[in-house]
Amino acid sequence: MAKQQSTEAIDLPANARVARGLWRIGAASQFDVATGLMIAVSVITAYLVLPPLYSVIQTSLFTTKLTGEIDQFTLRYYQDLLRELQIIGPFLNTLYFSIGSALFATMLGGSIAWIVVRTDSPLRGLGYFTAFASFGTPFILYTIGWLLLLGRAGPVNYWLKNLLDQTGPVINVYSMFGMILIESLLWSPFVFLMLAAAFRSMDPSLEEASAACGARVWQTMRRISLRLMLPAFFSVMLLIFIRTFESFEIPALVGLPGDIRVLTTSIYLDAQKLPPKYGSAGAFSVLLMLVVAATLYFYFRVTREGDRFQTVTGKGYRPTRVSLGRWRYLAACGLVLYSAVLLVLPFLIILWASMLPFYMQPSLEGLAKFTLKNYVTALHYPKLTDAIKNSVLLGLGSASFVMVLTLLASWLLVRTKIRGRWLLDLLTTLPLLFPGIVMGLAILRFYLFVPIPVYGTLWILLIAFVTRYIPYGIRYTHSGLLQLHKELEEASYVSGASWFSSMRRIILPLITPAFLGGWIFIFLLSAKELSMSVLLVSPQTPVVSVAIFELWENAQVGELAAFGVVWTVILVTVAIVYYAFARRYGIQQN
Repeated sequence: MAKQQSTEAIDLPANARVARGLWRIGAASQFDVATGLMIAVSVITAYLVLPPLYSVIQTSLFTTKLTGEIDQFTLRYYQDLLRELQIIGPFLNTLYFSIGSALFATMLGGSIAWIVVRTDSPLRGLGYFTAFASFGTPFILYTIGWLLLLGRAGPVNYWLKNLLDQTGPVINVYSMFGMILIESLLWSPFVFLMLAAAFRSMDPSLEEASAACGARVWQTMRRISLRLMLPAFFSVMLLIFIRTFESFEIPALVGLPGDIRVLTTSIYLDAQKLPPKYGSAGAFSVLLMLVVAATLYFYFRVTREGDRFQTVTGKGYRPTRVSLGRWRYLAACGLVLYSAVLLVLPFLIILWASMLPFYMQPSLEGLAKFTLKNYVTALHYPKLTDAIKNSVLLGLGSASFVMVLTLLASWLLVRTKIRGRWLLDLLTTLPLLFPGIVMGLAILRFYLFVPIPVYGTLWILLIAFVTRYIPYGIRYTHSGLLQLHKELEEASYVSGASWFSSMRRIILPLITPAFLGGWIFIFLLSAKELSMSVLLVSPQTPVVSVAIFELWENAQVGELAAFGVVWTVILVTVAIVYYAFARRYGIQQN
């Protein structure tokens, strides 16, 4: 056998033997680079992810001195939560809020997705445009817009009182109903994008067979289509439940004025007390993380076993569009109404407030008081202009760092067989366990006592944003690399290119759509983030979301509205560019 192999090696053409040798050299150098990268990326990711986890657990298990330093081990904070039943009210409120929002958001987003993908309704493109444009609307400004619309002095209550001839407000927005309504509207575009992809992937043969048997359109949809979509609906609902469970903006702006506390606002209030009750906040945080971890585990199990319900085959096809007949125009009106409710009405009421010296009902009398004074104040007030500058810098920095780090991590996970890759995979997934408010508290506590001078600077916000959004970046780069066959890299190594040259000239150009899509998405998330920023920001480092939050608390509605309009125009422009880019390169947000 050895003699035969030796003869074959001699018979190989000279250029083939040279190519094999070059490939082996390239593979060896790739292995060395991969080992070094594995160590570097794992250390950086561990530094970002593990300290917050350690900090939040330590905070809940140790008392603190007057200086804030860690003192003695104790279980008192957990005992207080259970003994005094402090946890029952916030936990039940969080549960009701999350379940209601998940159900309503899934129903609303799913209905819009079905109309856009599976019917012949006109204006179907409006659904996608609305969903992507909503990414550019800051969550806090969107919430404030609805508070102005549905508040006791808002136009909706004013018109309803006149219509129903009542003296008091018809709708109480500062209630569990108001929280669920606004949160559901906020998450419905995300549901739409996820379920639209699922509707596009449905095999039409089962529906065609149902139609051939004489079933009507609605019978087919109820007995076939919706049953096939149950796994997708359930997984989306579960994901919205998780995100709502850790929501902060709406519970803070809508729930607290109505005396409705959830877990995230309980953590915030404990951390804001004088002196801060970090121990109680830590105990609330650990409980919140445990619930999120259990739900995420259940979600991953459901999505991992989703192949049992797949209806997509290797055959090329497009799902048949349902002909709605005369109802198609009603469906188009539904799309217009959805877009108006989701985007136009909140923005118009903010725009109206920005043009008035003081807020008043939309009326002809108000038109006579229009002024640009609020815009002059917003654009010339140093704190607000600094907030825009800082938010843009944080968005650029966090998006760039996350995408570069996750590109390297994804290459290690997809292209190499190094032992211990599971640890890197775990580290890049771990930030999903941290709700934003918990991440902010953990990083705040950690850098208060670690001798690294980032507390009170933009660096601590950058560290928090990068840590929080690592899982989002890994999703884009991982899927992009999976679509890229490794033979392209092997050909590069055979040609004598180094790993760095192959990454720069082959890998990065080919996954540019996924890379830039993830970059823009993380930029938008960073620019709108509030829950972490509200704990980490300092007077020297204002950011837009916290500046709007403080203006709302100070009842400076006019300045807030003008500032919000300027910032929304900037972010919506970026979101529309994202929409055009995603359509051009087929990037899916699901």
